[in-house]
Amino acid sequence: MTRLFLPAEMLSEEKIVITGEQARYLSLVLRIRPGNRLIIFDGSTYKYICKVLHVHKKEITAVMVNKEPYTAESPLSITLAQGLPKSDRMDLIIQKSTELGVKKIVPLITGRSQVRHTAKTDRWRKIALAASQQCGREKITGIDDPVEFEKFLYNPPFPLFSGIIFSEEQKEQNLKRILAGLKDVENIVLLIGPEGGFSEEETEAAVGKGFITASLGPRILRTETAPLSAISIIQYELGDMG
Repeated sequence: MTRLFLPAEMLSEEKIVITGEQARYLSLVLRIRPGNRLIIFDGSTYKYICKVLHVHKKEITAVMVNKEPYTAESPLSITLAQGLPKSDRMDLIIQKSTELGVKKIVPLITGRSQVRHTAKTDRWRKIALAASQQCGREKITGIDDPVEFEKFLYNPPFPLFSGIIFSEEQKEQNLKRILAGLKDVENIVLLIGPEGGFSEEETEAAVGKGFITASLGPRILRTETAPLSAISIIQYELGDMG
């Protein structure tokens, strides 16, 4: 069944009305027809099974058939602070990180970022929405506006968190060994650099703010491979993939 997100205030036991881009996508791309069923999420711990009544490219109406308890969210809150890479690699990072259960992604403008300014935030949020719907999450991964590296360090996303910064220079700092000491944490923030990684000054600044340096092994990973590897390992060791 097709999955989609709707705000809680749009859900009614009598009738659900879907408009705008979602209606056009459902009617013209997915070719939803009357009688088809949808799974709707509203950010709560429930999913709503709905039956389509009427279909128009500008509006789709449905009725709720059932409401079921549901969760696909990891008990571990992971924030990925990703140095902005060149080209469209951030699209892939956002899509796959969302599928792996990341709660928030912060695009970082670092000394080695290929992008000084970006107007792609809306596009990235649409990618996160589509990926969240596809993989059955009930919450959408948050995408922050791009922020300077130093500003992020001085305004962290949580008052209490465990932070890890990845560096290919720290090959002796095994990630699995580090995670063994973080079994009771609720919030983890990952710092991953763009092409070329973080500068020595940026790494030192992060360590000064309490981040632990870690390695992803003896091989040098691309900037789009590193976060997906790190998130998978962390979800296996501390989250819901183990």
